[in-house]
Amino acid sequence: MSRPRHATRLACLMLLAFAGCGRPPQLGDDRESFKAVDALYTAVSLRNPQHLDRCERVLHDLQAKERLSAAASGSLDAIIAEARGGKWEDAQVRLAAFMRGQRR
Repeated sequence: MSRPRHATRLACLMLLAFAGCGRPPQLGDDRESFKAVDALYTAVSLRNPQHLDRCERVLHDLQAKERLSAAASGSLDAIIAEARGGKWEDAQVRLAAFMRGQRR
């Protein structure tokens, strides 16, 4: 791994550790929200823009139905934007941290 990429990854991880006391916004108990975030992880891992678009639509629909909080939706939107910007690996790291931070 190149030095700049390693430094960027380290900076992102440090930022995640200090932002919001280390806890991401919670999804709650909604199974559909968990399934949608899992599908998003797959889309980001596969670097699949079409699947990413589909996941974004599902997540926005869940927020519109008040099954996904605005805070969680905002975090996921930022991750989606990062992936769309070509930073797939960084988005995957952030999404993994988001998922690990969920309490069920």
